[in-house]
Amino acid sequence: MKKYLIYISSAFGVITIVIAAFLFFLLQNIEFGGNPRKDNPELLNSSSHFHDGHFHNSVQERGQGFWDNWNDFWGDQERQPPAKFPQVKPQYNEEPFKGLKAVWFGHASVLVEIEEHRVFFDPMLSENAFFVKALAPKRMNPPPLTLDELPKIDAVVVSHDHYDHLDMKTILHLYEQGAIFFVGLGVGSHLRRWGIPDNKIHEMDWGDSVDLKINCTEARHYSGRKYMSKDTLWSSWVIQGKKYSIFHSGDSGYSDHFKKIGEQFPNIDISLIKVGDYGLDLGWQDIHMVPENSVKAHIDLGAKVMIPIHWGVFELSFHAWNEPIERTLKASKESGITLFTPKLGEVVEAGEPFQSTTWWRDIKSEASYL
Repeated sequence: MKKYLIYISSAFGVITIVIAAFLFFLLQNIEFGGNPRKDNPELLNSSSHFHDGHFHNSVQERGQGFWDNWNDFWGDQERQPPAKFPQVKPQYNEEPFKGLKAVWFGHASVLVEIEEHRVFFDPMLSENAFFVKALAPKRMNPPPLTLDELPKIDAVVVSHDHYDHLDMKTILHLYEQGAIFFVGLGVGSHLRRWGIPDNKIHEMDWGDSVDLKINCTEARHYSGRKYMSKDTLWSSWVIQGKKYSIFHSGDSGYSDHFKKIGEQFPNIDISLIKVGDYGLDLGWQDIHMVPENSVKAHIDLGAKVMIPIHWGVFELSFHAWNEPIERTLKASKESGITLFTPKLGEVVEAGEPFQSTTWWRDIKSEASYL
């Protein structure tokens, strides 16, 4: 019996060592990015939102009810579409566009042309939203253009450092093409570890504004690539031209920050607002809006047109794949807002008519959420 226990103990020790070694080498992977607290603590401490070792939301979260979401894990929702989304392949001219155009590339990725500048919000064109493919959410719908098909991008704007928003492969491709990067405080640490020089990076706090009036604005979320460290700043963004302006929500829960942004930046032409990947419990909804609150956020902003983003591309929560867009459509009709629902790659131009359709309903699904 003693000999048997020795064998078990030895086997357990070997397994423990192997797992520890695997985790050690995994955590050295460059895709985790840098260490903002070590790389530039003075920059983090310069923000009034950073204290007690991490960034804070302006409104305290209520805490997550683990079992609310865990129970829903066993639900029978249709979490993946039964077929690929329809797409339009956008065309880009050599000469700069003088108005405002927006093209949804899937999830939170939106390529914007505004007054002779091309700006890419949260560009994520990779197949997986994590570099360990066995653990990673896989893209359910491809982007309308590959990296090699993209036009030249002037600026990249990143809302926060989660893998479905900050993708190393896409970032490095855009850097090689000459893009400049606008990110929240601390996120620059990741970019620098990937070889992007300081002169290509603008790290910004809420309220900061640079260049083409790229304004870093508040969001209600969290951050971290290795763990929930909250050592980089999560943000929304407003880009202002002389005539046009556009808002990108990033990931965010609902709070009065949308109203404050709308008061500071009146007459926003287009709001790009997250509508998917929420949970049942109130704590989760504090950092991921349900669609009804996404519509409410658009109303608070006072924007002219809303485009729903952050749905239908990655399976990141326990609701059905088409629930977010159906709930958004219902709430938009009840509120009387102007909602545009473009297909992947379809161009929306500010001030021009757009024929919205319920194209996702043609992707055959048995579920109904109205």
